[in-house]
Amino acid sequence: MLKVSVAHSLELDTSDAVEEVLHQCHEQFGVLKPDAGLLFTGIDHDHQLILKRINEVYSGIELIGCTTFGELSSVHGVTDDSIVLLLFFSDEITFKAGVAESISKDATNSIKKALKSAKSNLNDDPAMCLILPNTSAGTGEVTAFVDLEDLIQGIHQGLGDSFPVFGGCAGDPNWFGGCQYYKDSVLTDAAPFFMISGSLLFSLGISAGWMPIGKKTKITHAQKNTIFKIGDLSALDFYKHYLGEFDFLGVVEYPLAVFENEGDNFYLRAPTFFDSEKGSMSFMATIPEGSTVQLTHATRDKTINGVEMSVNSALSKYPGSNPSLALCFTCMARKMVLGTRVQEEYHLLKKHFPNLPIAGFYTGGEIGPLDSGKPTRYHNETFLTLLMGIE
Repeated sequence: MLKVSVAHSLELDTSDAVEEVLHQCHEQFGVLKPDAGLLFTGIDHDHQLILKRINEVYSGIELIGCTTFGELSSVHGVTDDSIVLLLFFSDEITFKAGVAESISKDATNSIKKALKSAKSNLNDDPAMCLILPNTSAGTGEVTAFVDLEDLIQGIHQGLGDSFPVFGGCAGDPNWFGGCQYYKDSVLTDAAPFFMISGSLLFSLGISAGWMPIGKKTKITHAQKNTIFKIGDLSALDFYKHYLGEFDFLGVVEYPLAVFENEGDNFYLRAPTFFDSEKGSMSFMATIPEGSTVQLTHATRDKTINGVEMSVNSALSKYPGSNPSLALCFTCMARKMVLGTRVQEEYHLLKKHFPNLPIAGFYTGGEIGPLDSGKPTRYHNETFLTLLMGIE
């Protein structure tokens, strides 16, 4: 048995919002005590109050979550500054929450140790991992950069290159990093996660809608997430060659496609700012020197089509016939590109899953492999559809 409930409140007052969410949960779960919960909230809520009330009502719950760039659910669609609580109960699946802290200082070792600890507390081998890291440490104007490639490296070291790991990065519309939730704690430099074991069935669909343009080119000089040269041009001149003069907000919509090996599969890596004097550009995470890249662009129609491709892929790969949940991670940059059409992402989900609980959020980056059995990657501008169930 796997029972899933989705509760969602639009109330701006935190106390009212959390009580409404808990009331919805009670209506769906009755006397059942949930094993685990996923919590997605707007940044302006009283985070500690939310955790306090959830833990009072459901003591001992394995709970993780984060703040977002926007929330979505089958209750209210796409929203801002709301609270979404997803609860799980199962006699066939085990959820074990864990957390890696201080990931801005040493993400690789921190996540590797935390994953090892969580695995040791499971009775069976884990089937998959859900993770909700931050991209920068802190919620004020002074923040520390978190290189998600270091975190991914630690995941690979702790679980193996092909172990299925999915998730999204915490968000903050003010661009100051956001918060993460672990049981009853509010954190600002962490990666909370679930290790899940048992007879779980799942599938992932991943697509963006961004299209490569121009020629494939090698990164010829890079230091971590800062690119100095692409081919024979400075990184800044490479972008100007295609876009002309641009500003920061405009360039975010033109990520680089980073190709795996010499094939056609790629993940997207978005620029964050540029240095006119050095001719360099910085990105959301490391792009290794020597990588093959290509500039990309998208239209609103192509962005929406990316959701359709993601959903269809997840449906075609699902190993059962009756999933219990559609969990979605979609990039905040997609929200910027879509503007007034952002609800169309949710409408496509609802079209394909009219009776299925749906939950997710707009992220600071998405986490998942390009295909089953492939290494986990950190993505930008991408839509992930994760189906979960036992049938």
